[in-house]
Amino acid sequence: MNDCGLIGQLKEAHQTLQHLTSRLEDCDCRTQHHKDLSPLGWHYGHIVYIENLWLRERLAQQTYLSADDHRLYDPRHTTKQQRGATLPEQSVLLEQGARRLAENIALLEDLPPTLKQHPLMKDNYLLKFLIQHHAQHIETMRMVITQYHCSQNTPQQRAGLSEAAAVKRVPLVFEQGAYRIGGTDNWSFDNELPRHATLVKSFAINRLPVSNTEYLGFIESGAYQQEHYWDTAAWDWLQATQTRAPNGWRLNESGWCQATVDGYQALRADAPVHGVCHFEAQAFARYAEARLPHEYEWEAAYPQLQQRGLVWEWCCNTLHPYPGFQSFPYKEYSTPWFDKQHYILRGGSRFSEPPCLRASFRNFYQREKRHIFAGLRLAYTE
Repeated sequence: MNDCGLIGQLKEAHQTLQHLTSRLEDCDCRTQHHKDLSPLGWHYGHIVYIENLWLRERLAQQTYLSADDHRLYDPRHTTKQQRGATLPEQSVLLEQGARRLAENIALLEDLPPTLKQHPLMKDNYLLKFLIQHHAQHIETMRMVITQYHCSQNTPQQRAGLSEAAAVKRVPLVFEQGAYRIGGTDNWSFDNELPRHATLVKSFAINRLPVSNTEYLGFIESGAYQQEHYWDTAAWDWLQATQTRAPNGWRLNESGWCQATVDGYQALRADAPVHGVCHFEAQAFARYAEARLPHEYEWEAAYPQLQQRGLVWEWCCNTLHPYPGFQSFPYKEYSTPWFDKQHYILRGGSRFSEPPCLRASFRNFYQREKRHIFAGLRLAYTE
């Protein structure tokens, strides 16, 4: 894609950011609605900050950002709990941000030849990096809005999911072999590279992710109260949190509904379940006499998987560097997360932006995180 097309994508991301930040009132925009999520307005300010950090300061070598910019929007300087109190009013935030983002578009549309030759602009890498950075925060902002709706009363008039179903086993079977894993172009982040061949033993994986009705069967079986489905850490988490259903699920007079970006909605029976953490995904897999796939299995099966890209799908392994890994564009992008605490998710969700929907994209979270739009797909050892 040429630079004009990429600039167009960046403009679209800017428009989406303005729209999402306007979804909540000023007070709610500056409120932390979940302990693991920064306020909505902080995400907007951070995105504007990052774009200026890379385009203005690192590419164009301008002194552009103020001490307040760094203090407010560099995540190293404040905790998530502190950020809401430091934000300007929503109207000021949006006006300043819109002006700065428009100036960045003007810079890119008339980029001096010397800057076009900068290493960061090789094959338009920096544009692709920023588009994907913004895309990831856009999905996180949708999580924030969803958690806002979680705090609201459940509408009683919404029809809900009421019938459970048995787990369906409709597997795709793959023979042992060497499969090519990893990114293929410079849209890829450093943790997707280098592309390499790896031996994958024979396995089977379901064509479809686990549905809402299948997960309701797990709930109604009493699995949340049965220790044998949960490993020690998962059982300790379950006893501490008293979790009994996916994040945002609420039971009203006519069945289960779930909080979404647009408020509470009836659960579709055949839609993939989301709002479950790795603990829950692993417990469900044991209940179904199956397991979670390794990310290599998931990527090898990618072309044949159905309903991919509707929910992030938990895998059994943690984030790790591929053979020959090199950090880029800075060491801290992936390296701190090679801590054996962050588990892989693949596929994307219906709340993800298109730039992140590819076979090699690796998302990662700690096991207990359930505010993300995550579900699961079952695998089997052949």
